[in-house]
Parts: sequence; structure tokens; C-alpha cells
Amino acid sequence: MTSIRKAVLISFAENYSTMFIGFIGIMLIARLLTPEEIGIYSVASAVTGIAHMMRDFGVGSYLVQEQELTRERIQTALTVAIMTSWAAGGILYLSSSWAAVFYNEPGLVDLIRIQCVNFLIIPFTAPVLSLLHRDMQFSVLYRINVACTVIQTVVSIGLATLGYGYMSLAWASVANVLCLMLLVNAVRPHDAWIMPGLKEWRRIASFGIQTSVAAIVTEIAMNMNDLILGRLLGFQAVALYSRAQGLIYLFHRDMMNAVRKVAFPAFAQAVRENRDLLKAYLLSVNYITVFAWPFYAFLGLYADSIVRLMFGDQWDASIPLVRILVFAGAVGAFWNLWSSALLAMGHVNKTMRSELIIQPIRIVLIFFAASISMEMTCYALIIIYILQLLISTHYLKQSIGLNLKILLLNNINSFAVTLISMVIPVLCYIYLSAQFSPIQSLLIGAITCIPSWLLGIFIVRHPICVELTRLLGNRPELQSCNSNTREKL
Repeated sequence: MTSIRKAVLISFAENYSTMFIGFIGIMLIARLLTPEEIGIYSVASAVTGIAHMMRDFGVGSYLVQEQELTRERIQTALTVAIMTSWAAGGILYLSSSWAAVFYNEPGLVDLIRIQCVNFLIIPFTAPVLSLLHRDMQFSVLYRINVACTVIQTVVSIGLATLGYGYMSLAWASVANVLCLMLLVNAVRPHDAWIMPGLKEWRRIASFGIQTSVAAIVTEIAMNMNDLILGRLLGFQAVALYSRAQGLIYLFHRDMMNAVRKVAFPAFAQAVRENRDLLKAYLLSVNYITVFAWPFYAFLGLYADSIVRLMFGDQWDASIPLVRILVFAGAVGAFWNLWSSALLAMGHVNKTMRSELIIQPIRIVLIFFAASISMEMTCYALIIIYILQLLISTHYLKQSIGLNLKILLLNNINSFAVTLISMVIPVLCYIYLSAQFSPIQSLLIGAITCIPSWLLGIFIVRHPICVELTRLLGNRPELQSCNSNTREKL
């Protein structure tokens, strides 16, 4: 089994690799397809995303957190995955024409039906992936996910170049899942070679129903941004908002996926070994905020240069949206791991309750805000993230004794690091923007931000010093930081 520290490094390497490959694809696709075409695909993906939550049925989370995982339980998990995935795919196929009528876009029918192919394949890969995560086999997962990302990127760019339009993105997703199936089954653990069975269906159903309710409600609410904007403001508005949100998700979703992949099985292992989960949770959040807050601050400051570099001038209307959404991302850094902690303890009921509270509020706020403008939709997301923080903290207080005051005080050091790291980039932006091109100004800001961030970490003596000391070696000038951090831990 991989150590947690090594697992985190491998997981980050995977995310950086796939993000870099994905960046290339996004930058090229943004120039090959129009905002209208990307908006249509975003709506199709939002509809498909809801069906994906139906097909999962919490099987993946169950396999990771189950304390006594037997062969019968793995058999049942595989069988349940097949049944729910194929049922969800069938429902999605039948509802594709309804979506096309609702949005008055015939192209949605073919887009959605092509993606239904994925539902036939996924149940033969998802349970095995969960077992690999449970055993923390992240080096294997790294190779698989990078290979699949390359295939998806190459297929999407190739088909878009040949004139397939938004259909190129749908076929690329199918290519990704096919590649995943082949590679996962090539490294399938011996225990995963089993025949279907339903002997333990009651145990999995109890966990899966609550997980699925929470996941489906969450997915519906999160996709309401695209679904409501597409209906009220058109597909171009969907594309602009998705591009802005995509930049925020570089950390909130993409980078945090690397952390969550390790955090969930690591928290579950801590629970099985009766270790202090509150201490581990606070330290994990502190590590997240010291990266997240400088990232969002820099993204908000240089949003114009970043958007034009990545997507081109035709996406300039998304720049003000990015500068609003960075505040939502900063709040989200507080609660990104809350569900991982609760699921690791088996408290799936608390996860479900919290989602049933926050997500209906989310839908109402998004609908109201989208009826006004895209900017108001972004402001609504900030309010939603703050509410999510309050609700998640409430349930974590019941489970591990966390309260909001402790959480805020524990991250003052990350706020101080952010202020220090942004001083020089802000000065460069104010005084050098007129003298250099936007790209040159961005490079200068980035070059000055990184050493400023490192300086801030050692001035504040942030707990991340321990990890940096390990990477840089136990040099004498780092010893004070290292010893101070041990005292905090």
C-alpha cells in the first residue's frame, strides 16, 4: 500500500499531467468551435451528468469505506453497478428528444445518445477503480488516467479539425471510457475477477440509496447553472459562464480531485485505526487554503490575460465573471473535504441531509439570478458557497467536534501567506501593465508570485513547511520552520 505522502505526490502528478494535456485540448477546441457549439455541448453534459449520479448508486464510495470488504460484497457491488448504470443510460436515451424540444436544439438528441454508450461500459470499470483507490494504488491510476486523457484530447481535436463540431466532444468522451475499460481490466486486482451476485444487496442498498439521493440532488443543482442559463439566456451565455467557471474549477474541482482521491481512503483508514480525524481534517484544510487562496487571488488579478491566452479574444465577456467567481472558490476551499470526512466515518445520512438542505436553495437562487444576468448568477454562487460552509461545519461539529471559529482561526496563517504572496504581483499589474503586453505582464506576475509565496510560507511558518523541508532537504535555514510546525502538529 502506498504511503499517504507518496500517494498525494502521485495524485498531484496525475492531476498536473492531465490538466496540462487538457489545457492543450481546451485551448485548441476554444479556437476550433464557436461559443454556441460549446454551449450546446455543455447543456448536453449537464443532462448526462444527472444520469451519471443515478448510475453510480454510491457503489464506488461504499467499496472504499467498507471496513469488512468480502468477496460477496464486491460481487454485489458489481451487479448493482451494472443494473443502475444500464437503467440510467436507458432513461437518458429515452429523454434525449425531450431535452431537444425543451431547448429547441435538435443537435442535443445525437449528443446525448452518443454519450449513452458510456453507460454500457462504465460498470465494468468503476468498481475496479474504487478497489484501486481503496488500496491506494495511485501509481497505477496515474498511468491509466494520463493515457485516457491523451486519447480523449487527440480524438476531440482530430474530429473538431475534420469539421465534426460539437459531436467531436461526445465521441471523445466515448473514446475515453473505452480506453479506461481496456486499461483498468488489464490491471484488475485478482479479487475483482468475480461473477455477479446479489447476496449483500441490503447492505449496499442502505448505503447506496442515501448516497445516490445526495449525489443526484447535488448534480441537478450544480448543473442548474448550465440548464437555466441555456433556457433563459441562450447557449452563448452557457459557454461564457462555463469558461469562467472552468477556470475556477482548475483548483476547486481539478486540483482538489487529486487531494480527494487520497483524502477519502486516508480518512477511512484513520477511522479504521481509531485515529484523531479532527486533527487530520484541520491540517488538510490548512494545506488546501495555502495553495487555493493565492491561486484565486492571482487568477482574479490577471483574469484578462489568462482568458485571452487560453481561449482567445472571443471569450473576453467571461473575464468579469472570473473576477466574481474567485471569491466563491476561496470560500469553497474551506469545505472541499467535508463530504470525504463524513463518508469515511460512514455518516452518509448527514451528507444526504446537508445536500437536501443546500441544493434546493441553490436552484432557487440560480434561477432568480439567471433571470437577471450572468453576473448575478456568479454573485449567487458566492452566497451558495457560504451557506454550504455553514451547513457542512454544522454536521462536522456533530461528527468530529469542528466549529467555524476553530476552522477560521486555523487558516489565518494561509490568509497571511496570500497577502504576502500578492504584494509584488499587484504592484506589477498596476505599474507594468501599460508598458508590457498582457502576456508579458502575466509572466512577470507569475514569476514574482511564486518566490513571494515561498517567502510568505517561511515568514508565517505555515505547517506546509514540513512538506517543503522534506522536498528541499533538512537544510539548516529551514530547521526553525520545521521545529515550529512540529509544535503546531
